[in-house]
Amino acid sequence: MNSISHQLHQKESGKLLILTLTKTSLVSQSGKREKLRTTQKDFDSHEDALKAFTKKEWKALKKGFKYTTQEAEIGEPSLHRYIGGGYTGALSFEATPKGIYTYKNDDEKDVLILIDPLGDTLEEIALPKQLAWSIAYSPKRNALILDLDHFIYAYDIKNNTFRNLGSKKNSFTSFIAVAINSIAFATDDNISIQNNQDKLSYSQNYDTEVINGNIPFCGTLSKDGKLLALHTKVGEIQIIAVNSGLTVHTIKADFEMIDQMEFSKDNILLIAQEHYGTWGMRYFDLSNTKELKFPALEIPEYTKEVRNFCFSQDQSKLVLVQRTSAYVFDFKAKKFIHSFPLAHVVKSCEIKFIEDKLGVRTDYGCFSLYKV
Repeated sequence: MNSISHQLHQKESGKLLILTLTKTSLVSQSGKREKLRTTQKDFDSHEDALKAFTKKEWKALKKGFKYTTQEAEIGEPSLHRYIGGGYTGALSFEATPKGIYTYKNDDEKDVLILIDPLGDTLEEIALPKQLAWSIAYSPKRNALILDLDHFIYAYDIKNNTFRNLGSKKNSFTSFIAVAINSIAFATDDNISIQNNQDKLSYSQNYDTEVINGNIPFCGTLSKDGKLLALHTKVGEIQIIAVNSGLTVHTIKADFEMIDQMEFSKDNILLIAQEHYGTWGMRYFDLSNTKELKFPALEIPEYTKEVRNFCFSQDQSKLVLVQRTSAYVFDFKAKKFIHSFPLAHVVKSCEIKFIEDKLGVRTDYGCFSLYKV
């Protein structure tokens, strides 16, 4: 892509910044629309010009400018806005009918910033605890389920209230998961599953082990809430039937720790991303617990390392992140579609589909939407 043009707008002042990159030339137009000041700078290479473009855009975003467009092509952003307060490992956000809740880590207080699809701030909500490791939306409850540094809370969107779901002490392990008619959460060495009327349907204590200073731990629910996947040991994942509480499958393989898991919608596959070891994707057939290999779903680079992954709502698309690039696959046809760079990322980011766009919250403090 040798030519890029982004128009950023600062709503409060009415100022514009129009950045146009053409091969090795960067043109900047700034000021009020009726009186724009134009400057141009030429560079030795397109790469140097692109770095200057990105740096200039980032400076503007930090000053309150936003980039929005309805004309984004595949792999291009339709929104960039500065959130700030990026904390590696706690870059959570979640979309709801009311808007997109994004977590901001701050020295004085931690907040959720509610923004609309154009990036405008609608509301700021102070959190009862710091470090929102993850956030999930329960449509039936119209509530956010939050893991706040291993304390589990529910946030009632309509009434703007938080409720502690049972955490009484600091834990070292936790997870949250939302199914159609239930939620699951782990903390205080206990897993609880509740229906949407808060009736407890499953409760089980668990043990963990420390391996080289790390604790293997990850859990998730199937979409229908019938199965729980639980990883507490190196090389092992239990599949538990929620109704009976019985372990129906035990997956054993050569992975070290699992960082993220998701069931296929039909409960035929468990998709997992390995932490340490290969840092790659693992796919397990739940009918026989055997691992399946999908070479066409591997990142088409020398290293197959994956930082994190997400699915579109219907699981037709799978996105894998490696460093500062996103790789998009047709999950049903099991084939690679395209890749694109993620802007304003230092080392890590959180990704989720928001309708048909990819939401990205970066460790640099940016929130973006990309057309995929």
